[in-house]
Amino acid sequence: MKYRWIILIIIFIPLQIFAQYEKYLLKDPEPQVSKQGGVAFSVVELGTGFGGFYSVPLKGFFHVGVESDIFLLRDENQIDVIDPWTGLPMTINKENNAYMMDLMVTLKKRLLPYDVDDSLRPFVIVAVGPVYGINFPEDKRKKDEYRFGLSGYGAGGVDIALESQYFLGLRLQYRFIKFNDKFAGKSNHSTFDIRLEIGKLL
Repeated sequence: MKYRWIILIIIFIPLQIFAQYEKYLLKDPEPQVSKQGGVAFSVVELGTGFGGFYSVPLKGFFHVGVESDIFLLRDENQIDVIDPWTGLPMTINKENNAYMMDLMVTLKKRLLPYDVDDSLRPFVIVAVGPVYGINFPEDKRKKDEYRFGLSGYGAGGVDIALESQYFLGLRLQYRFIKFNDKFAGKSNHSTFDIRLEIGKLL
């Protein structure tokens, strides 16, 4: 009789241990949630921009943060060509030297955190904040322009996790940019924006 108990113990204890091990082995790790910071580069319809960002996590895979960008704008009719005689670059129809600087409050929501691998983090993001424009017209008879306005955007994109806690972010967004008075020829500078971010989980 005692041999039967020994045999049952020898059979059932390893099975129980294996069942517990398998339960932990198959459990997926929790998605990583961290503070984020980094630099960004943007290509808009009429110019380029660069800036930085910082955000902190909230419950529900939200991040709230701030970001700031500086944009150099091109004129709508501006043409950049190579001078056939000198071989040097030259610009035709340039009327303005316009810059914009914004300061945005952002709210970012990560999508599908448990359905997509943690190295790919799709998201949507919205932002709003003030923008300040400076323009130095090519025609020196015109006054320099200094304007405050309102800016905001909505965007969708994905963060791609890299080694050493770094990530690449790529998103397409539409920026709403509106000045009360004309700035560099118009008051509405709304534009599509392709934005690349290089960030670090802090």
